[in-house]
Amino acid sequence: MKRSVLWFALLLPACDAAGGDSIFVVEDDVPEEVDAGFAPIDTGVARDTGIVRPTDNGVVPRDLGSPVDAGSPVDAGFPVDNGFERDVGFPVDVGFPRDAGFALDTGVTPGRTTVIAGRRCTVDGDCFGAASALACVTTIGGNVCTVGAGCDQGSVAAEEAACGGRYATCLVYSTPATGPQISLCSRACVSGARTEATGACPASSICTTNWLQLQTAQTEAPGCLPFCTSDADCAGALAGDASVMRCNTRLGRCTTAPVNPALRADGSLCNPMMIQSTGVAQCRGTCFSLSTARPAEGLCGSFINVRTAPAGCTDDPMMTPRGPMGDELGVCIFRECTNNVGCTGGSYCVYPEDASGVRRDAVPYCAYRTTLQPSGIP
Repeated sequence: MKRSVLWFALLLPACDAAGGDSIFVVEDDVPEEVDAGFAPIDTGVARDTGIVRPTDNGVVPRDLGSPVDAGSPVDAGFPVDNGFERDVGFPVDVGFPRDAGFALDTGVTPGRTTVIAGRRCTVDGDCFGAASALACVTTIGGNVCTVGAGCDQGSVAAEEAACGGRYATCLVYSTPATGPQISLCSRACVSGARTEATGACPASSICTTNWLQLQTAQTEAPGCLPFCTSDADCAGALAGDASVMRCNTRLGRCTTAPVNPALRADGSLCNPMMIQSTGVAQCRGTCFSLSTARPAEGLCGSFINVRTAPAGCTDDPMMTPRGPMGDELGVCIFRECTNNVGCTGGSYCVYPEDASGVRRDAVPYCAYRTTLQPSGIP
């Protein structure tokens, strides 16, 4: 079953009392959407319309492995006639059915660890052996075995057939502002699993529905999305030149430079328009635009693998990562507060707003003053 994102649709109105503005992110010079208006206590964040927009022939991996049947009990026994032409009235059992070792249910589904789609690679040869043709492709999260032509969303059986077999899925990869949605084959995963054998993703990838890219009311089964954790995961390092691409661990993406700790922390104010026009980064992660009606207002934020980062957000352990429950992709963006004293850098402590007005039932966070809250919370 694909996971519902109804929660996302319900939370979108919290973005802006004036008209339910959506939020998008600016990664250096590309705006991407995320919702800044819902209550920080819920797990929702608006769709990022560009978070994984491929600009470098990027694609997402997919699971092409098929399960290996370890064998089922073999019944070697059967009734044997006593040898007379005429049945004397009772069968002669040669022993009783023999179990060839019996099937032991260990709770582990065989075959997941042999899946090729989504596997880290350096050359196409690393990707041979799957039921579908795979190649070593550069994605924003590093080089992985996947398909470059994309795949079509469909039933579980249809996606497995198109992507190489059992435990494969066609994962939504990008939703461009114009044009069709892009999906790519990936290894299927299980939310909450802790080992690859039981459904966890391999190192340097996260189990997610890629919820920032889903359209309203769209559902998706989770798959393994490349999410670099070191320079070794990036194309430049794999090609022997680490200066070409470095891993920005705040984004899980391969970029031309690593994280710059001198830039603004998560939750700080930023100007998406200025970043877009100058190409100069302001945030350690990326700049999330809060409203299309106020394009110069943004907040710095980072992406996080909530499974491998139990301590929470890097800049502020008290900051709660936003995202669907059970999904490993979280966003660190909203710094909670009780009044203006807890906010810095020109930000004010404000409540979320929606079409009904100020949401005083929600937890406030540091952001910009609004028409309804011109002084914040003194």
